Amino acid sequence: MGLSKFTILAVASYFTLNFLMGQASVVPSLEERCPTEQHRLHYHFTPRRNWINDPNGMVYHNGIYHLFYQYHPYSSGRGPMHWGHATSTDMIRWEEQEVALYPDEIGDCWSGSSVVDTTNTTGFQTDPSIEPLVAIYTSAGGAGQSQSVAYSNDNGETFTKYAENPAIPNPGINDFRDPKVSFIKGQWVMTLAVGNKVEFYGSPDLKAWTKISEFGADPEEGNHCSVWECPDLFPLTVDVSGNGTDIQELWVLIVSLGCGAPTGGSGTQYFIGNFNGTTFTSLPWDDQQWLDFGPDNYAAVSFSNEPQGRAIMMGWMNNLKYGDSLPTITWRGQMTIPRSLDLRLLDKDTQKYRLASWPVEEIKTLRPSTPKLKSDTEFTIPMDSKFELTTSALGNPAMELEIWLNITQNPQFSICAYNTLEEEVCFGYDGSKWFLDRSKSGNTNFNGGFAETLRATADRQLSTLDIAIRMFIDVSSIEVFVDDGLTVMTSLFYATEPLDQFYIESGANLKVNNFTIWGLECTFLEDDTVPLP
Repeated sequence: MGLSKFTILAVASYFTLNFLMGQASVVPSLEERCPTEQHRLHYHFTPRRNWINDPNGMVYHNGIYHLFYQYHPYSSGRGPMHWGHATSTDMIRWEEQEVALYPDEIGDCWSGSSVVDTTNTTGFQTDPSIEPLVAIYTSAGGAGQSQSVAYSNDNGETFTKYAENPAIPNPGINDFRDPKVSFIKGQWVMTLAVGNKVEFYGSPDLKAWTKISEFGADPEEGNHCSVWECPDLFPLTVDVSGNGTDIQELWVLIVSLGCGAPTGGSGTQYFIGNFNGTTFTSLPWDDQQWLDFGPDNYAAVSFSNEPQGRAIMMGWMNNLKYGDSLPTITWRGQMTIPRSLDLRLLDKDTQKYRLASWPVEEIKTLRPSTPKLKSDTEFTIPMDSKFELTTSALGNPAMELEIWLNITQNPQFSICAYNTLEEEVCFGYDGSKWFLDRSKSGNTNFNGGFAETLRATADRQLSTLDIAIRMFIDVSSIEVFVDDGLTVMTSLFYATEPLDQFYIESGANLKVNNFTIWGLECTFLEDDTVPLP
């Protein structure tokens, strides 16, 4: 930005702030049990030990959210895939369970989905008071990738594999995987990744499947730099009038791929269109249709049977470029915080829609009754200045910063979380693009491209706007939501010490309307145990 080294330290020289200091309202016993292992996240889901990647089978059933995930329970490196399992009542505080699915003679248990068979279409139900929970997943073995079924009649505690697996044998295709199943227009519909496209299958009972259509073979339909993975299909409503008088339903198709993302490496693209129960028809696609403009949100899929009807997604917070070499010790892999999705119409004439994502409301339950730091007083940071939001370390590696800025013409600014070693991660706007800079974040040597500044093109040029920014910092991750969720950037980092101080640097006069910094509750407790397989 060409900023001077001048730093505003004397707050009273420019304005008066009403700072409120507080402590996190967790009981001491929980605080003492927070993890001390370097880089261990405090409020994101990580396995207690060993390797995880794609979230899959996410479903709400009888008051419980179930998170299944690709898991190698014998090493922190990749290996034969199992389905790991965790449960929660709020999608925030997870309890790790025993392994749900093990490899068998057909193959390893790769990604898939879970549904609640409310009308017992499968005939799997044994207890009339408990609806079957049915998992549909990819078996990967010597006969190739095929689709298999397992079911639970005890609320997901144990699963029985369907005796006639695979339900869909491999048709002679190398990449044939990741089934996402939903009940749509009177039948079960499977969205399946097949090479560089998706195929749709229909079934009356989750056991017998018939191909009904496909989408994506046309090279103009999305990015095709690698095979497609982890698809998802769900409806969302959108206000096309802008005043609530014309609400329409459109369908969202999510597809992940291992390259071509805005910041390089793996990412998740989406399509907006219509689905008539058989065929998906896409509206014009452009290269801005990415779920996340940071490097570390991959294979995101939604929860089935969400009780409030929300579309809520979680992703594997990692990148295929360096996911196998993260500098963690007892585990490798983590999930994003859950995010609620909605559709926005940016331009009616060109049918320009965007998918926006925002942290679920449940995330606010991690906040204590009193924030660490708060200002309700407007103030201006002069051009080429650096303002310390915090004058000392806040003492919590898990933080949320919520800040409202008034943006003027050609804004240039950065908001940085840093530590006493001057390691930092910065998010900001450079006059034309949002950016996230982790080049000075600590340990970056484990991958040659990790120390980088990541950029995202804004869908609307910033001129004079009030902008809300929510920045979630954990021990080794940052997730930033800006412009009402139209731009999201997620990134890992590996600082030597917690980044628990904040400053703002401005390349032009910048008005801060207000800000709040919360110390968030630790949900990973060090002395918890989970059975090994």
